[in-house]
Amino acid sequence: MAVNLTVMDVVGRQEAAVFTWNPVEQMWVQESGGAAKPPPAPHDVHAIQTWFLDVDENEWIQTVLGPMGRQLAAQWRGAHRIPDAAIARQTKGPQKRSPLLFIVAGVVLVALIGGVAVAAPGLMNPDATPAPSNPTVVTSGNTPAPVGTPTAGPAAEQTPDPTQAPTTPVPATPRPTARPVTIPRPAGISVTLSGGTTVVYTGPLAVNRSAYLPGTFTVILANGRPASGVFTIMLGNLSQPLRTVYGSLDPAKGTIAMDVPATLPAGNWPLYFKFEGATVQIATIAVR
Repeated sequence: MAVNLTVMDVVGRQEAAVFTWNPVEQMWVQESGGAAKPPPAPHDVHAIQTWFLDVDENEWIQTVLGPMGRQLAAQWRGAHRIPDAAIARQTKGPQKRSPLLFIVAGVVLVALIGGVAVAAPGLMNPDATPAPSNPTVVTSGNTPAPVGTPTAGPAAEQTPDPTQAPTTPVPATPRPTARPVTIPRPAGISVTLSGGTTVVYTGPLAVNRSAYLPGTFTVILANGRPASGVFTIMLGNLSQPLRTVYGSLDPAKGTIAMDVPATLPAGNWPLYFKFEGATVQIATIAVR
């Protein structure tokens, strides 16, 4: 059910504190309410989301996007996402049934089965005499040995078969060590960071105004393996409002493809990327 962020909880009571998570700046932005401590960082730090404080329950609850959330969603069209659900609340598990009911039912069932087994011979043949439970067969000239008296001598000790060869354990074969996966470096404009990470841009250097600049970026670590993490693209001057998009690198290939909105005036504009805390220009884009 949608939540109206402008409605007061109770007349004369202070409006609930509402915060929106900015995934680009990695910080909370307060939407409304009095001075309040922001909630802890959400589980999904790469998604736009809005939370409000339930004063009665003293807990943070996720709600529909506030004004700031809707503004961020409109600005980063095609490069943002909203989490499907908030952090799942812990619910009480199903109450366990008392085992006493099952124990009583089992005792009754065993009693019924035993009664039927005892009464069955009498029902089939009333004149029959029940046979002894442990009959002993006696033949002429032989006296039965008392129960529990051994009739044979002590068993001979078992000796190993001399024809059977002793079993020798087979040593385990060591597993081969997996080699690190490396990726080839594609053709394009590249920049190498101070730590050895290389960023390669594959895409056009010109775009029509109000269109989208399609670009593919490949990030390779110093050891040749693909990089992972959040990757941000910015078009424009750093001193002015930028056209910004971001996303997560493919951990298996170290690549990401993004469309940057070219809504800047006609001219030459720098194309920046932000990764591992560094903001670097990688190309110059002509907006026509």
